[in-house]
Amino acid sequence: MNISVLLTCYNRKAYTTRVLESLFKLKQTCDIFLVDDGSSDGTSKAIKEMFPQVVLLNGTGDLFWNRGMHLAWKEASKNDYDFYIWLNDDVFLYEEAFNELIECSTLQKHKALVSGIIESEDKCEVLYGGTNASGLIHPNGEMNPIKNLNGNAVLIPRYVFEQLGNLDPIYHHDLGDVDYGLRATAKGIGVYTTRKAIASGTKNDLCRVRKNNTNLIGRFKKLYSPLGSHPGINFYFRRKHYGLFKASAFVLYLYLINILPDIAIHWLFGNKYD
Repeated sequence: MNISVLLTCYNRKAYTTRVLESLFKLKQTCDIFLVDDGSSDGTSKAIKEMFPQVVLLNGTGDLFWNRGMHLAWKEASKNDYDFYIWLNDDVFLYEEAFNELIECSTLQKHKALVSGIIESEDKCEVLYGGTNASGLIHPNGEMNPIKNLNGNAVLIPRYVFEQLGNLDPIYHHDLGDVDYGLRATAKGIGVYTTRKAIASGTKNDLCRVRKNNTNLIGRFKKLYSPLGSHPGINFYFRRKHYGLFKASAFVLYLYLINILPDIAIHWLFGNKYD
């Protein structure tokens, strides 16, 4: 069984080295492909010294998550692995993580995406994995179908990769994982959570669609940045999956909430965009 683990990082040396340590403590052998997207904190140097077996790739400094993962996957796929695993560098894997991912994949005859449920370090809150109509999916001992996929720790069998290919490089930072899950669903490929949490992680409360306490220029600069909610990329994503009307309506909504001043946003939406 050949497994490739894919990561991308930027200026988070402590997180990145910790996740690599957790990987190498697992009993499952795997090859690791990691993109360092121009870190200035010594991440690449630390990886070369501590984990020389990692395939270290240099990014352009402007890849962010989706394009960094695309590069890592493009390189790894030259070797035709049985499984690929997306892994965020702020995830700390539990000892049974690989076993749970593989067992869940086996239950689906290795023809489905399996997203690992990620919980907080105190195990009191579920952070990632995927959502359905009711919201974030919590572990209940069964594999649960996902509507919107979170890409923090996802196993992709060879069959699924052959059907779907790589992540779509149109996406810069976010939406690539959600898009991949929706592409799978459209092709009749299942998308499921693991039966239990397989790792702990860090919650990201970043608001992408609007920046408060700045002027109009500042808000739109954030909106169009890779860590924002770029209207052009959102239009592409929503037209692809939901149609022209919903895509156009969402872009108009993005413009509206960024044109309005903070006081109007708080009056209309409360703390939704804080």
